[in-house]
Amino acid sequence: MSQSAPKNFFPVGASYAPLAKAREVSIDQWEEDIANMQELGLNVFRLFICWDRVEIQRGQRDFSRIDHAFDLAAKKGVKVLANVGGTFSSLQGIYSPRWLVNECGCTLLTPTQGATPELKANRFYLCYDDPTYQREAKAFIQEAVARYQNHPALLAWSGWNEPRLSECFCEHSIAAFRSFLKDKYHSLEGLMEAWSTEFPLRFDSWDEVYPQAQAGFEHGGYAPYIDWKSFVAGNRTNKFNLVQSWIKEVDATTPVISHIAVPSEADIFGEEDILGVSIYTVHRQGKIGEFTPYYFTFVQNAWRIQEGFQPNRADPDGFWVVETEAGPVSWVHGMQPYTYSPRKMNARDMHYIAFGARSLIRWLYRSRVSDAQAGEFNLVGWDGRVTPRAEEFGRLGQFLNQHADLFLNHHTDHSGVMILDSTDCSTLAAAEGYYGRYWTNVPYLYNAFLHIGVRPQVCNARQIMEGILDGVKVLYIPFRPYVSDAMASVLRSFVEAGGTLIAESPFAIKNMEGVHHEVTPGKMTDVFGAQVYDLGRIQEATCGGIPAADFKAEIDVQTALVEASFENGDPAIVSHRFGRGTAVLYASLLSNAYQLNEPFQAEDLKLPTISYAEGEAFRQELRQRVQAAGIEPAWELSDISDESRINIQVIIRQLPDGRRMIFILNMDDKANTCTLRIPGLNDVEEIGNSETECAVVLESDQIQVRLNEWGWTVLCG
Repeated sequence: MSQSAPKNFFPVGASYAPLAKAREVSIDQWEEDIANMQELGLNVFRLFICWDRVEIQRGQRDFSRIDHAFDLAAKKGVKVLANVGGTFSSLQGIYSPRWLVNECGCTLLTPTQGATPELKANRFYLCYDDPTYQREAKAFIQEAVARYQNHPALLAWSGWNEPRLSECFCEHSIAAFRSFLKDKYHSLEGLMEAWSTEFPLRFDSWDEVYPQAQAGFEHGGYAPYIDWKSFVAGNRTNKFNLVQSWIKEVDATTPVISHIAVPSEADIFGEEDILGVSIYTVHRQGKIGEFTPYYFTFVQNAWRIQEGFQPNRADPDGFWVVETEAGPVSWVHGMQPYTYSPRKMNARDMHYIAFGARSLIRWLYRSRVSDAQAGEFNLVGWDGRVTPRAEEFGRLGQFLNQHADLFLNHHTDHSGVMILDSTDCSTLAAAEGYYGRYWTNVPYLYNAFLHIGVRPQVCNARQIMEGILDGVKVLYIPFRPYVSDAMASVLRSFVEAGGTLIAESPFAIKNMEGVHHEVTPGKMTDVFGAQVYDLGRIQEATCGGIPAADFKAEIDVQTALVEASFENGDPAIVSHRFGRGTAVLYASLLSNAYQLNEPFQAEDLKLPTISYAEGEAFRQELRQRVQAAGIEPAWELSDISDESRINIQVIIRQLPDGRRMIFILNMDDKANTCTLRIPGLNDVEEIGNSETECAVVLESDQIQVRLNEWGWTVLCG
């Protein structure tokens, strides 16, 4: 096992060398670079152990460059995060050694049904369902783990770098898919019944069953497509778990982190010791132009990471940032030239910390020197000289480690409000043809709650079914046309027990196979005291006086109370007491209409933006709902303009000793002052800030805050 890091060790650093692709800086510069890292205040770097570089010829493994990096790290007192597993769609590294095909007969990826792939390209992909490939990869990974498991520099293993979905139609994958179907349906008859929604299907044997890679009006039914996509996603999860098991067979004690590509994928695995993530903004900003500060903050989607939290982990409320921008880009990946100021990058990183990040690892310390990304993303200069952004990052790292006992141990301050993020419906959304259209409902709704002083938690369907609603007072479900019978039962129990369920239309009009309910919301009309019997395009700008988008549900009120109506008198908002709780149904989409200043993505350009003042109707609706459920705002901002207040982030966390930890961030291009009131807060101390002097003044239960552009302060009280 690795020698453990100090007790209060907050990993701060960057990816360095060896890398997984292209050429890194010359090995004779490594010692000076690693010494500079340590002097700056960085305490970890990330490297890749890559099969194609270590074993170019079968049976001849050369780990010398990796040995040297580990030894230099130990010499300089720096830790190593080692990517020993897969990258993208490979079980190990990015590129596989060519001899796996030529000498071992490993199966090339078959990207389409009926294709016969041949090794006629420099770049090739293997099928990770091939048992020969798995056997060879296991042997290499386990040798690497055994080689470094006792090295004093080892901090953790990375099991898979930014895993991608891999669709293969070779015999190995098709056999695995058929096994998946047998486990689900138990018999060929059960499969045929489930798959015959679009047209009758008849198979005489399992050998006739193949994947259906598309769905739609002429591509075939939804059920076969959903099954294939579910298998592909689950197969990726199984492969990570397989790689992790290989690591654990040799080294049972060193933690294994995952490394997902984006926060929205936080829940794709679940069994990793530590949840790791890449969070970039420049990849999108560089293609569509400069973001406003408001957009910059929320396009990161850091709040979505909590969907991957697991109660069985040693740190169930934390995650590692394994990649984020370290420096400028010029044109790589089709982007426009862009860079962030040192203060902006540090504010971005403190935003991650406030959500529970337990590490900050930027990409890259030194840039690659060949091929894609050469001369880009670098923290230090091209020749290794220290830059102002590196100095600022180093100071941040020193601050985090001076107070690591706090930054490693703060946890979610539960507001009692939960938003259901319907990422589990994405396959159906793709089949129905609107994928991506409504994904902004959650960030827009999240922002609206923040603007009334309530920070909601965000969950997914898995967490709903596993009991995350225990203790929750309000569950808000934006756009979700699909609800299973099992989820409907959980939602019913939630309301019966005293919870407030709020849903926008369309809601629960189909099940999770896309089969339409004739009576909707499916299995919940008694909960809402109303039935939706039709759905059309909304012809006015509001739903009961609240800005709305796209839809108008026709509601037949049964025992519900009509709280607001459309211009023609049709019900717009209805509520209903059920058991000890309340169910609220809006006849349109309200969340998507809370689009302040600019859209989050091109698909929303058809929706009008509204001003902060025009959003007050929705905010007032939310205030009334949460207050009726017994929830009061956790903070209140005053003495600040509407234009600026939306860029002030207040994030309250809980410490084990009962104190609160308050992050205040000015995520803005200009300095801002405001008055912040946090009920019940007293005896506050400032732990640190981004400024050269105290950033806050406490007056009774109010805090006077002044922060320069992209400034931040952290308080305890």
